[in-house]
Amino acid sequence: MSRYLLPLIATLSGCSQAPLCTSDVIQVARDPGSDRYAVTESRNCGATSDFATVVRVGRASQPQDEAQEVFVADDGGSGGGRRGTIWINVVWTGPGHLMIARASHARVFKQLAASNGAAITYRATDPIAPPPVS
Repeated sequence: MSRYLLPLIATLSGCSQAPLCTSDVIQVARDPGSDRYAVTESRNCGATSDFATVVRVGRASQPQDEAQEVFVADDGGSGGGRRGTIWINVVWTGPGHLMIARASHARVFKQLAASNGAAITYRATDPIAPPPVS
């Protein structure tokens, strides 16, 4: 029996090599006062889940996959975006200050107040209203 089970286990473990989620970059915003950046992505984790909107903050000196995830949300099933994405506007309002304006109906999973030395503020609004830039 083990001679049949071993190939099956090896085959199934090979499936875990593929990435679970894929991401498409929507926007990249650069901090005017440093080498920081904020990247907005649409994340797709397969047919059984909706897309999510993700914002990560990083520095130019580090690999992009090491940028810190600061915001994650979806549309909560309201059908507002591309199967779960929400409208979002990410702007550096000044050196070291990031403003994330997002749809008020969004279901927020993560929302950090700071990352990589930058302060982050959030505004939920409908309809779309761009954040003020100082």
